[in-house]
Amino acid sequence: MADAQESGIFEGDPLLLWRRKPNLEDVVWDFTVVSTNAQHLRADHPIKGKALGTIRIVCLGDSVTFGYRVPPVWPERPTDYDPDWLPYPMLSEKHLRAANPAREVKVIALAVPGYTSHQGLAWLRRDIDTLRPDLLIVSFGWNDVSFSDVPDREGIRTDSYAVALRWLTNYSQAFSHTTRWLRSRNQGQTQGLRGNQWPVPRVSEQEYLANMNEIVGLARQQGAGVIVIGAPYRDSITNPPEAKLMASYRRVLRAEMERQRISFLEVTELTEAAYPSNQGWFGELIHPNHISHRLMAAELLELLSAERLATGLTVPTLTP
Repeated sequence: MADAQESGIFEGDPLLLWRRKPNLEDVVWDFTVVSTNAQHLRADHPIKGKALGTIRIVCLGDSVTFGYRVPPVWPERPTDYDPDWLPYPMLSEKHLRAANPAREVKVIALAVPGYTSHQGLAWLRRDIDTLRPDLLIVSFGWNDVSFSDVPDREGIRTDSYAVALRWLTNYSQAFSHTTRWLRSRNQGQTQGLRGNQWPVPRVSEQEYLANMNEIVGLARQQGAGVIVIGAPYRDSITNPPEAKLMASYRRVLRAEMERQRISFLEVTELTEAAYPSNQGWFGELIHPNHISHRLMAAELLELLSAERLATGLTVPTLTP
């Protein structure tokens, strides 16, 4: 996570600490072309009040759902890419709209690189009444297991006092401090060893489950269906301790969602169980490439059809 001056696409947020800037147009950030609307979302249209008859799907997540390096572009050629190379929320919307020309279908990606389930929950609490989703698709993982000097519940407090204080102390300055804190997670293990203190995951496994359960509960209160996606991760060789945490978080999440009878999607090709044959599906350790996003969209659409989660819509078949 670069700071706002380096990246050009982020700014401070008093609740979530950082967010994308609004009204970006084909800005290249870390080989990713980014456009945003007035609501800071990666979309080419404003999100207005939900019109009668609209089917609205909200995808809540981190850099995977955001579509990091999807499509991959070079700074000097920001529009030189295949228009079908899209993140899975955009791909899903494109094919659902084509299959339902008489219906208004919107797929909204509430997703920012670096976010954990802690931030995702705070975001959804704030905006779900406005968004009014018919279906919520949620996925978090790698940022939650990432190590930091302090957990998110301390470093990114979301109570009204902390949020008001960030407003009063200039939240852009707070954002600058926070990005330095986020960088420290990559150095935290060494620093912790020197100080004889171990760093901790940004979100513990217990808190992760609690956050995801509350996210599911918020959707259910709105009468929305829910799909939870197990977080992608390429292999258990590159970083064995991290891989062990990823597998554990995903395993307990699956068990909890099955207990609650929530649809759970785990794309096997995008987990360490498929290594090394899955290397062509990733840009690097944690981020699926554009081919994988097509696979994710295809499996999501198949799940929508099989479990009848898109009432009133024709759900197309998408070939990975």
